[in-house]
Amino acid sequence: MLYAVIMAGGQGTRLWPESRKERPKQFLTFHKERPLLQNAAESLDGLIPRERVIVVTGQTLESLVVETLPWLRHENILTEPIARNTAPCLGLAAVHLLKNDPDAIMAVLPSDHVIEPYSAFCDTIHFAAEIVEESPERLVTITVKPTFPSAAYGYIECATKLDSPVCQKWSNFMDAFHVIRFREKPNRETAEKFLQSDKFGWNAGIFVWKAQRILDLINQYQPDLGYRLDNIANAWNTNGYAEVLQSEFRQMESISIDYAVLEKAGSLVAVEARFFWDDVGSWSALDRLNRGKHDEEKNLVINCQMTTKDSRNNIVKGSDPKRPIVLVGVENMIIIQSEHGLLIANKNSDEEKIRNAISENESRSEKRL
Repeated sequence: MLYAVIMAGGQGTRLWPESRKERPKQFLTFHKERPLLQNAAESLDGLIPRERVIVVTGQTLESLVVETLPWLRHENILTEPIARNTAPCLGLAAVHLLKNDPDAIMAVLPSDHVIEPYSAFCDTIHFAAEIVEESPERLVTITVKPTFPSAAYGYIECATKLDSPVCQKWSNFMDAFHVIRFREKPNRETAEKFLQSDKFGWNAGIFVWKAQRILDLINQYQPDLGYRLDNIANAWNTNGYAEVLQSEFRQMESISIDYAVLEKAGSLVAVEARFFWDDVGSWSALDRLNRGKHDEEKNLVINCQMTTKDSRNNIVKGSDPKRPIVLVGVENMIIIQSEHGLLIANKNSDEEKIRNAISENESRSEKRL
């Protein structure tokens, strides 16, 4: 059967001051007036029953998952003792699924992206699942056609179309491609070249594969991680499970599934998304998510009363719809005000510089405490 596995352990530090360790961005509202996690969990309602939705999150975030998804079965919340990136996260989910369903197929998605419409997303995942059912050794990744030269995303380089009975069946709706390789986040010049080519797609971090297949590959390419996942599996439903999970998880290397497996494995297939996707990875995403809502000077104003004078192309998000904010002679700025702090940054600033500055601020705050 097909299951949704939602990764909900991220910290979302680039969206400070609203996103913080205590309540990271997947639990905040950026789109459709609902938390991003709720959107992710309900995006596959037309394809996967809610009793087959699994959420993997940090132990300190479990209560927020319950608050956001009150319908989610408690046994379907898997908690990580410590953040160890996506390979341990997805390995743990695979172990869980295989205890109940040896033929489980995992549809893996992040908890903090924007995807719409849901109907097109369900069709894409359905197609990907049929590709896996047709040939269980396949690993399917969803790629997004680039719309701008992003240096913040990883890319997937594709080759020829996959030709199979399933692909022929779906050929009037979407295509699948053989994957040549994963490409790391490029510089701006290289991203421009990728944009001009029809061979490259953004790596959306959305995958479909057999749970047993991904565990086999983890054991092949990351034997230490596989060994520790085996120990967790053997302790499942025993009195010692919690202790084993704590011990083994903390000894796992922090490594992404891309580095751990996907960049080494064969039988990789890419399906090009037929839906809108945004990873909401920085405050600049608000411009993309709110097209048509800017004023005549291309200012985006959210949750505040704003007065401008000679100010253009700014993103301004307030903490109180009644609180006035006045801009004079300001261009290309991001201004985010919340009860926890104030962020002022130039839109053209390198996103890593913003992220590093936020990290430094949070470190100082923790020391003060």
